[in-house]
This record gives sequence, structure tokens and C-alpha cells, in this order.
Amino acid sequence: MATGIVKLTESFRNEANVSAGHSHSCKKRSPEEVPLLVAVETLGLTRRQLFQIAALAAGGGSLMSACTSEQIEHIRNRPIRKNIGTLAPNDPIVTTYAAAISAMHALPSTDKRNWEQQAQIHNKLCRHDSWLIWPWHRAYLWYFEEICRELTGHNDFALPYWNWTTSRQIPAVFWDSSSALFHSPRTATSSSSAPDWMVGPTVIDNILNETNFIAFAGDAVPLNDTAQFGPAAGPLEATPHNNIHVFVGGDMSVFTSPRDPIFWTHHGRVDELWVEWNILRNNSNTNDTAWTNTEFTDFVDRKGNPVTISVLTTVLLPYLSYRYDTQV
Repeated sequence: MATGIVKLTESFRNEANVSAGHSHSCKKRSPEEVPLLVAVETLGLTRRQLFQIAALAAGGGSLMSACTSEQIEHIRNRPIRKNIGTLAPNDPIVTTYAAAISAMHALPSTDKRNWEQQAQIHNKLCRHDSWLIWPWHRAYLWYFEEICRELTGHNDFALPYWNWTTSRQIPAVFWDSSSALFHSPRTATSSSSAPDWMVGPTVIDNILNETNFIAFAGDAVPLNDTAQFGPAAGPLEATPHNNIHVFVGGDMSVFTSPRDPIFWTHHGRVDELWVEWNILRNNSNTNDTAWTNTEFTDFVDRKGNPVTISVLTTVLLPYLSYRYDTQV
């Protein structure tokens, strides 16, 4: 079955890319479990369908033959996360994001989806300086995105990201004091620009050219490690990630950084770069089960219910649940 699950993951990867008009040769992954949470929550797949897909994949079959046409369309038309620097202030993505933030502020303080409660998840439970930083934050963003959909009624909403390599200044939508996207204080001003050494194309390319997962992502930690700080960060975390937090300043420079709406678009950019490294450049994540089998229990779903999500499941999210405009 393990071989079937490997091929299942690659089938999701290949066919999601093909359906979006891309074709990439893939390196073999070695996940050790069926990603039930993603399949059930985003596609409505049953356990029986998942094992049917795994069996088909092991025999060289297609996942499409085990999915309904509705589920196939869901994969093909999964929401697209777009660069907020290219969006007008009245773009539905921008206005929906602002409306979601207002709705979270209005929730009771005891509701885990409340804006401050969401920030405290990061303050108390985030993972940094290890290979868990990117899957933990991917899960964090995905559940936040789901909450935004629930509170606004826009189920096609996708979180925008801030591409600070091409848009060095904080996007203008975050400076409108009448908008929920505005936050004070920030050290940066509307005219401050992130420098080349922090986010320039050469810096980013050098990071993405690293093919070794540990060297890219950060040092290993034990299975289900819950420490907020690990032994050492990778270059994506150490240079653009950390320094953009400091560049923006204010709450962004401390662990209550999700209080600033910029946070979610900043981490969207970092997640987009992991997608580029892993999917578009065909670099392999580790197959170490201390990574793939680690589970996070720090988040709540769109209804506010506690959830558990594995690192392996987060790997499949860009294939099944969302995609970036750079993947389209």
C-alpha cells in the first residue's frame, strides 16, 4: 500500500497540474498515510474512494476514474491565490478579505475564530527554526482562509499574497485607514521599500536553487515536536521571511504578528515560494516520517471546531484545495 500512496500523491500532483494546463515530470514522494482530512473536507471523497484511488494509482490508473465529475471540477477550479499588488482596492478578493477581518473582530472573544484568538494561536503555538515552519504555517493559512469563507459566505475566496520581490513597498490597500486592512503601528511607511539584500530576485533564486530539503526548510526535529523554536532556520525563513517581519514593524515584528492583516499575505508569499520550490521546480520534500507523520492540533475549522492535520496533508493542499496565480 505504501507504493500506492506514493503514486496517489504523484497522481494528484500530475493531474492537478495537467488540468491547470501544466505538465511537469515529478520526483517520487514517500508519504505514509492517506490524506483523509483534505480529501473529505475539500472534495467530499469517502474513505472507500481514497483507497480506490490508491489502488488505481498503484496499477498505473488515474485518480480521475475514482472521482465524481463534481470532485474533478473542484480540483480543476480550486480557488486561485493572487498577488495583492496587482489587485485594485475594490477587487472582490480585497473587499472580501477586509469583510472577513471585520467579521472576525465582531465575533465573541471566546470564539476561536475571533481575530485576537487567531493571533494568539501564532503567539503561543507557532513553529519556527525547523523543518516544521512551512507546513505549520500552511495549515494555519488554510484554516484561516476557510474561516474567511465561512464568515463572508464567499466559498471561492482565496487569500491574496504580497509578492515583496516585485512590489517592494507595502501595498496601498493596507494604508487605507477606513479599511479593516489598516493596522497601526507599523515601522514602515507607505514609501518604505524592502531592499535587494532582503527580497531581491537574486536572493530568492539562490534560495530556490537549493535542492536539499533540510538546507532549504530548516533543521529536523522529532516526531510531533511542539517547541516553538527549533535548532536552526533555513534561508527562506532566515532572510526574506524574518526580515520582512522586521521591515513592516509594529505587531509584525513580534509573535502577535497576525494582528496585522499584512501577516497573512506575507506568509502567503512564503508559501507560494515553497510551492515553486516543491511543485514548479520539482524538488522533493523529505520522506522522513518524523516530518510526514507529525500532526498539528493547534487550529480550528471554519465552524470553530478543533482539528488535527498532518504534515503530509499540508503537502497536498496546493494540489487539491488552492493554487497560486504562478501555477496557472
